[in-house]
Amino acid sequence: MDRRGATKISTGTTIMAVEFDGGVILGSDSRVSAGQSVVNRIFNKLAPLHDRIYCALSGSAADAQAMADLINYQLELHR
Repeated sequence: MDRRGATKISTGTTIMAVEFDGGVILGSDSRVSAGQSVVNRIFNKLAPLHDRIYCALSGSAADAQAMADLINYQLELHR
């Protein structure tokens, strides 16, 4: 609770990575929220950019997805 007695609600994105001898494991939550409302419970926040490169999306979903698409395009162009 905050100082006014209101319950705090955490709606942030959770993204984590674990490194081991053979590589890296990425994981994230799948919830998309708008303010205090959950607008989508199943959204893949790990966008593949290349064979071994992933982008972890957070913040504005549309902006993050547009940036991932742009980077994916540039990587394919330079491949």
